[in-house]
Amino acid sequence: MTEDIAALVRQLAATERADRREASERLVALGAPAVGHLLPLLREPIGTARSAAESCVERLGEPGLAALRKVRVEGPGQFRATALRVLADTGGADALSPADRAAVERLVRVKLPDEAPDDLPIHAWIAVPGADVTAILAALELHDARPVTTAMGVSAAVDHENSLTEEASDGSETTAYRVFISPEFEGWRLLYGTDYVNENWAQAVEKLSTHCREAHFYVVDEYNGSWVWSVWENGRVTRGYSTYGDPQWEGEPLEFERDLVLDEDDEMYDPEEAEAYADGVRDPEEVASALSIQPTTVGVLDKVGHGWLAVTDPDVGHGRFRGALPV
Repeated sequence: MTEDIAALVRQLAATERADRREASERLVALGAPAVGHLLPLLREPIGTARSAAESCVERLGEPGLAALRKVRVEGPGQFRATALRVLADTGGADALSPADRAAVERLVRVKLPDEAPDDLPIHAWIAVPGADVTAILAALELHDARPVTTAMGVSAAVDHENSLTEEASDGSETTAYRVFISPEFEGWRLLYGTDYVNENWAQAVEKLSTHCREAHFYVVDEYNGSWVWSVWENGRVTRGYSTYGDPQWEGEPLEFERDLVLDEDDEMYDPEEAEAYADGVRDPEEVASALSIQPTTVGVLDKVGHGWLAVTDPDVGHGRFRGALPV
């Protein structure tokens, strides 16, 4: 029987999809005992075989998770870290044992005081002045805010599952999101949440600018060749640009934009540069550098406080979001 199972595990790396599917079906049919045989594949680098093994564990459901929790307690020792990762990737923090959840929380508390964040992502973010996290949480009606390292927060809000959609009994759908609020850098905090920002940015910036006086939205979409930035004050947009917007520009040029357009009799006058800035500044990173902070510079800026990870739905905790987060 063991040799048959070993053959099925090897078949998960087969070239043909049909062969992999057959092996997966038969391994899942074995139930929780299959998990022990899948551990070597689960420890491999990301690839076809590891993905197939992870899919088997996910399809096994709670019996598969229970088998992984047993590995965390009883070993084999070389697979304990792998078991922890797969538990988080498959079932979220709720799949971890109370001891493992407590260990993660202790590690976060230890790392927070001396954390040195790397650069932050530039695809889409919101910038808010001031360090009042309470005002940000209130403006966006966020819940269950907890301290996190920057690496953990970015991973949760950008790199892993950051929205959960459920269907109610009446057929309607509700979506819960994760939002990361960065530490303070030069008087600004940056907010991330890929799904939340993509689907709710206008409402979010309006609410934040109302509660916090000012808020900015930025997008750098290299794939689609799109630049977007929008500056809001007291619930209203004052200036903005969107590559594919109609119209592209909103509001009047800001002071820093006007300063870039030199008079023709200025010795530094450059006709090409004057033409490029004739309507205003298009590059969101250039705007962020002038008005707030660039995410790609936080690694050299002084950090005040720490980041926070929150959810939009009080009935949906962090534990249901899947993903093994770096600390």
